Amino acid sequence: MAMTEATRRDVLRVGGTVLAGVASGLPVAPRTAHGARAEISAHRDKECHFGHTIPFMDEYLQGTLEILGRLHGEVEHVNELSVRAASVIRNGRTVWTSMNFGHMTPHEHLADRRGNPGILKNHDKFDRFRKGDLVFTNHCNRSVQQARERGVHVVCVTTNYQDNEFRPAGFTDSSDINPDGLMLRDVSDAILHTHVPYQLGLVHAPQIPELAICPSNGTGSGALFWMINAEIADKLANRKSKPVASIAYLDTLTERVKQIRHERDRIREVAVTMARRIRDGGRWFVRSIEHEGLQSELAHIASGPMIVNWGDWNATKQKNVLLVNAISPAHRPEVRLAVEKQIEGAYVIGIAPGTLDGVRPPGRLIEVADVGFDNHSPESGGVIDIPGHDGGICPTSGIVGNVIQQMICAQWVDEMVRRGSVPYFYIGEFQKGGDEYNAAMEPFFERQGF
Repeated sequence: MAMTEATRRDVLRVGGTVLAGVASGLPVAPRTAHGARAEISAHRDKECHFGHTIPFMDEYLQGTLEILGRLHGEVEHVNELSVRAASVIRNGRTVWTSMNFGHMTPHEHLADRRGNPGILKNHDKFDRFRKGDLVFTNHCNRSVQQARERGVHVVCVTTNYQDNEFRPAGFTDSSDINPDGLMLRDVSDAILHTHVPYQLGLVHAPQIPELAICPSNGTGSGALFWMINAEIADKLANRKSKPVASIAYLDTLTERVKQIRHERDRIREVAVTMARRIRDGGRWFVRSIEHEGLQSELAHIASGPMIVNWGDWNATKQKNVLLVNAISPAHRPEVRLAVEKQIEGAYVIGIAPGTLDGVRPPGRLIEVADVGFDNHSPESGGVIDIPGHDGGICPTSGIVGNVIQQMICAQWVDEMVRRGSVPYFYIGEFQKGGDEYNAAMEPFFERQGF
């Protein structure tokens, strides 16, 4: 059968050798074929579970809460390392960070991110370090090993993008990122775990057996980063020996994520509307202007849908979907964008805090959008009060906002497959077979459009 005439089932059936490394070494199961739109139109609103009994948004929320729960097991270690980090700073040395592998995390961890206390210094090269410095890093290579040998205290932080000794051997493609085959214990003095699953995604859709969909790195890496910042800041201010600030941050974040449960019905309504529009030819775009990382956590990312920010918006204005994710209630460029596209006929979803430091500004994003979700993060800075930092430090807005948009995405997939339309997703390039899988699937995605 010619490539242009094949279906996804055919590619998966005959491509087992090419994709052998994609799903933990097991044969890839064929997925339900979807055919032309005319064939599936009768299933537009039919309730079909197709092998799953829990809504995908609930599976994503459950997985997120499991990550946050496991991070409690890192608190004592974070405390010990924070005591050391505070001592490093008092001795005139530097605490560095490069624990920002991923899409949202490079933006979430920026020094000028609102709520960042500026304690950890971002870096891109290890030759800048001096004896007595400390670094929290996702890297695991010769440069890290050499820095440790020079007297730098190295704390390796697990990430799904980097091979390590805590996942099945052979899962990761390390040819570029770690050609020497070093493991975390080879280069570090200590290891912290983000508890992000090595497959990255949290949703296991029976219709997409090749990978777990809807990524979670923004939650695990983001939460641990702010826990570290909170605890070091507290140690510098109070010299306390017990973990206080990191627990406060994690507990507050967890409670805010739990509040999303109250939005389940509205998330499903949104997902149904999205499914109807996209199956009718609409495009789905995501924008975040003030915090660009929120946009990048949905667009062209491992375990993310291929459809996001793809195609010609102008060709289907009346059918499109725009999701605007914000960390301020009424950031003018984001509000203007939402109103402009809404006037064009797009279905606009807004995610943002309802207030900021007790102020409820006019023209809030969640009011002007067709449907708005509060990210329950009303502080201009963050949830930890530290002298000298007005508005607090260590925000939750990025993480909670991302969890909401991932739950929307997860439920959109649920609603699509209930109607016989299985979307295409990217497998991470960090995974063996990932590049080959994506290259094989992209032509089918482009033909189908979702």
